[in-house]
Amino acid sequence: MEIVTKQMLDEFKRDLIYELSQFVNSPSQANKLLKNSNLMEYLGCSYSTIENLRNTGILPYKKVMGTYYYLYDEVRKVFEQERLKV
Repeated sequence: MEIVTKQMLDEFKRDLIYELSQFVNSPSQANKLLKNSNLMEYLGCSYSTIENLRNTGILPYKKVMGTYYYLYDEVRKVFEQERLKV
């Protein structure tokens, strides 16, 4: 068990606000955020496939308040690299 101080929470809050502002302030498609449902539609796969890719470290993600987010550009790069390996 770890004790969380007010200073740690304030630092987390600043970091979270900064990261979210980076996504919001950049209108390009490359920084578009996808949730699981968007990603399933984009890739044409099931939730369990996304979960497996996430758990094996293939698919980069951010988890905020229990919701997984994926950067469109990072997802595209992963699948371009995988296609080149085959």
